[in-house]
Amino acid sequence: MNSIKQKAIAILEKTVLKAGTVLDVRFWEPATFVEIDVHLPETDMRQWNASVQHMKCKVAPATYRDYTPACWDAGTHTCTLFINTSHQGAGSKWAGSLQKGDTIEYLGISGTSHKPLPENQWVFIGDNSSIGHFLALQQLATPGIEISGAIALPPQHHRQFAEYLSLPVTIVNASEKGGSTTLTHWLQQQRYSNAAIYIAGHIPTSVTLRSQAKQNRNIEGRVKVQGFWD
Repeated sequence: MNSIKQKAIAILEKTVLKAGTVLDVRFWEPATFVEIDVHLPETDMRQWNASVQHMKCKVAPATYRDYTPACWDAGTHTCTLFINTSHQGAGSKWAGSLQKGDTIEYLGISGTSHKPLPENQWVFIGDNSSIGHFLALQQLATPGIEISGAIALPPQHHRQFAEYLSLPVTIVNASEKGGSTTLTHWLQQQRYSNAAIYIAGHIPTSVTLRSQAKQNRNIEGRVKVQGFWD
């Protein structure tokens, strides 16, 4: 990118970017997944009850990535970003470099297509990139909604997921990109009636799972997909 374009973008960004502060950073072991607590004083989190949100973070010059703010507290203007840093890219590098006290910049926060549905059974299916997304969706559930599902994780993160997070899903091995094989096998064994099925994460895997859920005669309900990466 030439210097004139960079300067023009920098001027524009100054007028639209908002800022937050990193309160804490917690890496899982191995450090390919990270939890980042942030303070967002300009954000009214009371408006987040209609759908899962996504936050467009500046991760490098003129480069942005979307992350899900989860576990939010509207009173303190705090939330947590759960980020898979196993991929090579600007977002992973940015997330892996953050430290307590750092300033993060973001363009804005807006809703996604995943909204609370009236069904009394919600099913979450995805890989480790969907963890924050499903924690946020769980926070939107009203009392009485039964949550289940499956998350594909690398074996070394199974114990930490179970110990650190309160997400009532089955953990399966991510044997390949997106955990397609294990998630597909898991879904084939399920039976649901009048369920809301939320699928998120690796885009090709999400498309496969959506097709499988639609074709499975033992699964009745609405299927909602939110793809993140490919």
